[in-house]
Amino acid sequence: MITAVTTCMGRLEHLETTLPLMLQEFDRVIVVDWSCPQGSGQWAEEEGASVVYRKREEYFNASKARNLGAREVQTRKVCFVDADTMVFPGLAEEIETLLDLKTMIVASRRPDNTDVPNLNGFIAVDIGQFWGVGGYNESLEGYGLEDAFLRAQLFCERGMRPKRVSPALLGAIQHSDEIRGRHHRESINVSSVRCYAALRKYLSEHGISDWTTDPRTAEICYRSKHD
Repeated sequence: MITAVTTCMGRLEHLETTLPLMLQEFDRVIVVDWSCPQGSGQWAEEEGASVVYRKREEYFNASKARNLGAREVQTRKVCFVDADTMVFPGLAEEIETLLDLKTMIVASRRPDNTDVPNLNGFIAVDIGQFWGVGGYNESLEGYGLEDAFLRAQLFCERGMRPKRVSPALLGAIQHSDEIRGRHHRESINVSSVRCYAALRKYLSEHGISDWTTDPRTAEICYRSKHD
C-alpha cells in the first residue's frame, strides 16, 4: 500500500486537476491545507482525500507542510506529489515494484537527460528511511531545494540510490514563477540562493564539493538544459 502526500496554499486550480488522478492511483491521499486562502482542504475532503489543516500561516513552507502530512502516514511507502503533478494509471504498481529500503523513486528525465522542472519534487520512499534523516529540512525557508536536500540526505546518510519511473506515468502542469512564489516571504531568486548555499555546505561536509559534476551525485542532482 502507498500513501500520497500533497500540499496546497493557493494552488486549488492545480489540485482540481491533479487530486482526482491521485485518488484513483493511491490507496490514500493526504492533502495538507497550509492556510490555503481558496479553501482547498474542504474541497479535497469532499473529493475523498484525508486532510490536515494548518491555520494562521502567512507564508508557505514546503518542508513543514510535507512533514506535517507525513506524520499522518500509516503505510510503509509514502509518495510526495506536488499539487501541479499529474499521476497516471500504473504509477503505484511501478513504485511497488521498484521501491525498497535502498531505493528512492524519482521522476524520469527527458531523452536529453535533463529534468522536468515541475516534477523535481516527486519522490517515493520508505517512511522509516524518510524519518531516518529527519524528513524534509525545515530550516530551508522560502522557495526551493528542499526536495534536492532530501535526496542528498537519503544518499549520504542512508546509502540510498534513485530509480526512475517510466516517463509516461507522470506529467506536470506548467505555470509561471509568479504562481510558484506567490505565498513566500521572499522572491524565488533570493531564497533559492540561500537554500542552495545550505545544500552545498551539507554536501561538502559529506565529501562532495560540487554535486553537479561529481559522478556520485549525477542521478540525484537537478539537470537543466544549461548544465
